[in-house]
Amino acid sequence: MSEKQVKLLRLKCNETDDDDKDELFMFCNGSRFWPPSGIFSMTKDVEIGMSFVKDFGGDQNIRFSLRDDESPLGSDSLGWVDIPVFKPPGEYAQNFEGGDGGSYTLTYKIREFV
Repeated sequence: MSEKQVKLLRLKCNETDDDDKDELFMFCNGSRFWPPSGIFSMTKDVEIGMSFVKDFGGDQNIRFSLRDDESPLGSDSLGWVDIPVFKPPGEYAQNFEGGDGGSYTLTYKIREFV
C-alpha cells in the first residue's frame, strides 16, 4: 500500500482583498498552521516560498483555507483549495475558491511513497 503527501511550494497574491495589503493566515483541515504565530502581510504580485508538508490520512482529502485578518472585526475568507486524495502525483497550481475577495494561487506537489 502506498502513502501520499502534499508539500506546499509557493503562495502568490494575484489581487489583494484590501486596498494595498492583506494580513494572512492559513488553515489545513480546520487547524491553523501558517504563519506559526501572528499574520503574514502580502501585496499584489508577491510570491513567497512555503515548505509545509501534510500526509493524506487514509482516504481523507486535504483542504487549505486562507483568511485575511480584519482585527478587531474578525477575518475575511479568501477561499479554499481542496486536494482530493485520488489526485495523481505531480506539481499543481490552484486558485483559492469561494472567498469574499482577493485572488491567491497555491502551488503544491503531491508525492507518493510505496
